[in-house]
Amino acid sequence: MRLWITSDWHLETWRGSFDQPAPEFDVLVCAGDVSNDVAESIEYVAAVARGKLAIFVLGNHEYWNDHAIAVTLERSHAAAARHGVAFLECNSIDIGGVRFAGATLWTEDDVRFKPSLDFLASSRCDVAITHFEPPARALVPVGARLWIHGHHHGHGMLDFGRVRVIRNAGWPDEM
Repeated sequence: MRLWITSDWHLETWRGSFDQPAPEFDVLVCAGDVSNDVAESIEYVAAVARGKLAIFVLGNHEYWNDHAIAVTLERSHAAAARHGVAFLECNSIDIGGVRFAGATLWTEDDVRFKPSLDFLASSRCDVAITHFEPPARALVPVGARLWIHGHHHGHGMLDFGRVRVIRNAGWPDEM
């Protein structure tokens, strides 16, 4: 399975077109911060996936609106259903025998961190997708072989024991 890993397009500050050639991929994985409007984020992810499966996890920017958290999540589920995107927020999806689990994760000082980490640790996933970078102490309890995250712009891949951590975050012209 070929993954196209990306995040942090920040459409709220950049209004160009995403016209870079797409790599060969089976599943687009987006780790959040596409836009401050979650419906726009999900619609854009679906458009970039061009009919292929897309997985989306909210970033902190998707929460930067005037809506309560529950409303943002409700809008996320509705937009994902409308555009055929797999929206992951403390839930998982199995694709071709691979379990993907996702959550924003937040930082360790945020009250939303522990429930997100607890979900990921109980998900028995192969691939963890979060917006925030996982702390090293989270890698073993979650047990994923691949951890995809955004938030920190730039591109990188690190191996921590048997876990590979990847980020490919930035505006489309940074990719």
